This record gives sequence, structure tokens and C-alpha cells, in this order.
Amino acid sequence: MLLMRKSAKRAILTAFILCAIYGVYVVFIGEPPEFRNNRYKINIIEDGILSVENQNECHMPDLPVNSPEMMAFLKNEPPIQCDDVEAWVSCGTDRKLPWVCWIENSIIDRLGPITCDFIEIIRPDNDFDVELAQRVRSKEFYELKKSDFVRVKCWTDERDNRQYWKGILTGIRKDAHNHELPKVTKEMPFNVIMFGFDSLSRNAWIRKLPNTYEYMTKHLHADVLQGYNIVGDGTPQALIPLLTGYTELELPETRKRISESGYVNSYPMIFNEYARHSYVAAFNEDLPDVGTFSYRLNGFQEQPTTHYMRPFYLAFQSEMKRHKRLCVGDTPRHQVMMDYTQKFMQAYRERKPQFAFSFHGELSHDSINLVGVADNDVKEWLEGLNNNGFLNRTILILMADHGNRFAEVRNTLQGKLEERLPFFSFIFPEAFKKRYAKEYGHFKENLQRLVTPFDVHETFLDLLRVQESDGLLEKQSPPAVPKSNITYDQILRANKFNRAISLLKPVPKERTCADAYIEPHWCSCLSLNFLDPNSDLVKRAANAIVDKINIYTSEERHLCHMLTISNITWAGTLQPRKTLLKFKQNRDMDGYLADLTSTTTKITKDLYQLQIHVQPGDSIFEASLTHNLFIDQFIVNITDVSRINMYGDQARCIMDKNPDLRKFCYCR
Repeated sequence: MLLMRKSAKRAILTAFILCAIYGVYVVFIGEPPEFRNNRYKINIIEDGILSVENQNECHMPDLPVNSPEMMAFLKNEPPIQCDDVEAWVSCGTDRKLPWVCWIENSIIDRLGPITCDFIEIIRPDNDFDVELAQRVRSKEFYELKKSDFVRVKCWTDERDNRQYWKGILTGIRKDAHNHELPKVTKEMPFNVIMFGFDSLSRNAWIRKLPNTYEYMTKHLHADVLQGYNIVGDGTPQALIPLLTGYTELELPETRKRISESGYVNSYPMIFNEYARHSYVAAFNEDLPDVGTFSYRLNGFQEQPTTHYMRPFYLAFQSEMKRHKRLCVGDTPRHQVMMDYTQKFMQAYRERKPQFAFSFHGELSHDSINLVGVADNDVKEWLEGLNNNGFLNRTILILMADHGNRFAEVRNTLQGKLEERLPFFSFIFPEAFKKRYAKEYGHFKENLQRLVTPFDVHETFLDLLRVQESDGLLEKQSPPAVPKSNITYDQILRANKFNRAISLLKPVPKERTCADAYIEPHWCSCLSLNFLDPNSDLVKRAANAIVDKINIYTSEERHLCHMLTISNITWAGTLQPRKTLLKFKQNRDMDGYLADLTSTTTKITKDLYQLQIHVQPGDSIFEASLTHNLFIDQFIVNITDVSRINMYGDQARCIMDKNPDLRKFCYCR
């Protein structure tokens, strides 16, 4: 027995040592030497981008929102239940005094005189610590001077039955940026405000935020990009190109595990460019432990923007346990970020144009369903912005970085495609649409085009250019090229792809994933592979199309002939890239290179396209349809059937009675 115990202890000790050795290997070595060479990785990536597979014409997949295989993952989450105790202190809600925190009169009326200690939360010169300012005591109000964030502790003056309240609050500090600025009397440039959620595909946004989606599309007339495709794995590879125009590999070294690496301040962030054009900027992101620029990277040394929410979340971590789930006191945590964004907008309203990026991850980073609890809150936030006139001079962008990345979702073909197609939308004010009608016309044409984060970054730059061109902004010199750990020529190598096209300019309809600088395994485009028109499956597909047309016209059979197939001109299947199906995970530590060994992607349907001739009338139809592999059945939506030759007077009998049948009816 003693020997067995010693053997067990030795086995445990051996396992521990092996784990420790592995940990050291991962941290300090972790990958082949060539993988630590950025130029080597760029060459591998660009070889894939230029591969023959990636040169095919792009057919964007038509992914049903209510696909059964995706709906199987969905459920409703219980609503957030925050404290029902009213906050004793409010900050930043006075439109004229966004830096003032005051004790609520309703609390004083109910509890008598209140005393509060205010301690501002200060950011040192790094992204990983906070400092606390000196305590200031007040019985009325407090002005934020060094920070936008403050810890507050209050108590009643009555000693026998003393009550207490504590909170951590946000406002907009009092400084020259907002307090001393006069109101601008001339026409203001357009604000750019971007608010996003982590891990929401275009379809997932519609599924989990239906009220928000309806309001933004029907009332705010949001333009949703239908072909927005990611260019890498995870949040950094989605947001770095969006905010800088470069990939992480092309920028100065900032990874924590690389000795002598620098800070992310070396990146040419888009909010710096807007600041050069006299905008005031804000960058807000929750989840500080897994932040975009602080999880693998060194974060910022100097504060990146005039207003920066990271110190709030760092300070909140130490007291999170005393708050209810997903709450800060009586307020949901996602609402705190939205409120802070609105306070920022209010503080500079009519004084200075604003650029802000607020990115919320807590609700959606680790859950497919939890973000649904924010639906009504986001809708009401948008209603408030609209009703109070904030959107009159604001380009509002609602977006996500990528789709859901959970393994069970990724193992379905639709889930794999949705991961690559995040939600991205623009809400332009009417003043912009009128002033820049040509540019907005191009933008509308591009809604169905293949576009990427590189293109959105170029759009940000173009928004400055068009305002410079007509005098809304003063012209500035071009931005400097960032100093990098690779050569300037290496950076320019990517430019030969013409990978960045402003959405205010025409994006070619024939654009390929190679043109857009998307690797094959991240490309969501489908390739059309032609089939034998005489094969049994193609004949079944053609019959399914004609059957659907005949069912559609059946109620008018006394007027419209039954149609039959006379010829199948061509047929093909729309298939995803083979490398997309094989993508399993990353094979390097930083998410640049792909492991293409997956064999688990579930394919439940094939997509077909056909062109057929029918009689009588020799009508020519093109249609897209789905072959459900589980039940071996072709499914046709009548809206996916197009008539491509003129029907002339063939439909004369139905023209007035039922014009929707014109392209399908051959009159008797």
C-alpha cells in the first residue's frame, strides 16, 4: 500500500513537471522558429490569398435567419434583475454640466442630510492598473476634474439609524476639452459613433436583437452590409484592420511574450487621424482581462483617446462581487456603456465633432443567447438618441467583430459561414445623404458587394476627405506610415491587392476574395461548380422549379397554362471553399495561420442554380434552390426564381388582376 502511494505521488509529481515544462514551452517557445518571423507568416498568408481557389467569382451565401440547425442552439435567457434601490448620486446626466455629480434631492427628501466621499479613479501610464485620487467630502455635489470615473460612498447624518450607499459612477470630466469650448456657430462636421457587440453574425443580430433590428432598419433606415466578410480569426484580427488599415503582422511588434516589444500606441489608430482633424475621440471596451489590445498585446502606455473607459472596468473588477449579476448597482452593465457613450456625445454637442468606438463583449463573448436580454435597452437607447436630435449630425455604426465561434456552431456549415459574416450597418443622417448624394449612392450600391474591415477603415478616411473637399474640415497633411518590424516595401506589398476601397466609391461587383485580401479559409463566397444538365439530380431540381411555378399560378389555372420543361441550359452547385470546410483552429499562438485538418463540418444541404426553358412560350428562368440532404428533397422559394427573357403580351390576361404572376403566367 505504501509503495502504491509513493508511486501515485511520483506519477502526480511527474505529471506536474511535464505540465510545467509544457507551459514554459508554450510561453517561451511554443511554435516553430519560423512562426516567430512575421515576414514568413505574411508570405504564407499571401500565397493562400493568391491561390487559384481564391480567384473565383464571389457568390454570397443566402443563409436563412430561421435555419433549423441554427435555431436549435437558441433559447431565451431570463431578464437582468438589478438592485431596486435608487442610486443616491448621479453623474453626468445634466446636459449643461456633464462633469457634475450630485446627491439626488429625492434621497435627501426621504432620508435627510447626506454626506458623500468622492474618490476619482485615475489611469497611470499603462493599461493594467488604476490609481485613486484623494478623497473629497461633500454634502451637495462634486465636479469630476481628473477622471470620468469616481467611487462614491455616502451615509445619512442620523447616527442612530445610519444608512449607507456605495457606487462607482461615470461622467465626463471638466477640462478645456469640453468646459471652455465655445459653441460652434458654423455648420459642424459629421460625428462618427460606432457601437458594437462581440461575436454576432448578421443573422444572429436579427435573431437575438429583433426589436433593435426592426427599429434601426424601419425607423432609422439603417443600411446593413450584406457582404461584410472577416479577414482573420478573433477580435484583434477583426478590429485591428478596421481601426488601422493594416494587419497585426504588418504593424510594430506589441505582443507581450516578445521581448522588447512596444505599446499599441505605435499603431496608426483611426481615432488619432480624427483627432488630427479636430475631433474629440473616445474608445470604450469592457472585459479588461481579455481586451482587444491588452490580452496578448501590451496595451496602451499613453491613454489612446481623450475619453477611455478601461479604468472604469479595471476598478469595477475589485467590487464586482457585491453587485448583482450583469449589473452596476441599479443599472445593467451594457446600459452603463451606452449611457457613457451618450454622455460623451452630449458633452461636446455643438462644441466639437466626435468620434467614438464603444465595444461590449460581456453579453455575447461566451454566450450565444445572453445578448438577447439587451434588445429592448438597445432599442430604447437608439430611440433616445433619435428623439433628442443626436443623430441629426451623426453617422451611427452598429456592428460586430465576427460571428459566433463556439465549436458546436462552427461544426455546422451555416455556423461556419455565419462566423465569417458579422453584422455591420451604417445609419446616415439625412443631411449627409443630401450633401453627399453621389457618395451615398455608391454606398447603397455596395451593400451587396464583398467588403472587409479594410474597406470600412478606408471609408473612415474618406469621410474626412469628403468633408475636407467642401470646407467642413480644414485640410491636413497625409498620415505618416507606421514604423514597423518589417520593411516599408513589405507593407506596400499588400497594397498591390488594392485591398482597401472606400464604401463611398464603387466596389467592383466581380471582386474576389483575393482582390479583397481574404484568405480562402475565411472567404464566405461560394464557388459555382457546373453539373451535367442530363443528370438525375439536375432533372429533379428542374422539376422542383417548374412545380413551384405551377403551384404559384394554380389559382389562376383558368387563365394561365401549366408549364413543362423543354430544356435545361446549365446547372451548378454553389459550394464553399474546401479550405473553409477544413478549417479547425489556428496552428500558431497568435491566430494568424490556419490548421486545415477538420473533418467534422456538417453539411446538411447543397445549393443549386439552374437555367431552364419552359413551354408553352419558351420562357427562360434562372433559379436558386436548396437540396436538403437529410430528407433528399429540393426546396424552392418563388422569390428565388427569376424570369430572364421578356414576357411581352404573354401575360396580358393577368396584368391587371394579379400583376405578381406576370413573369410566370402564359395566358391561354
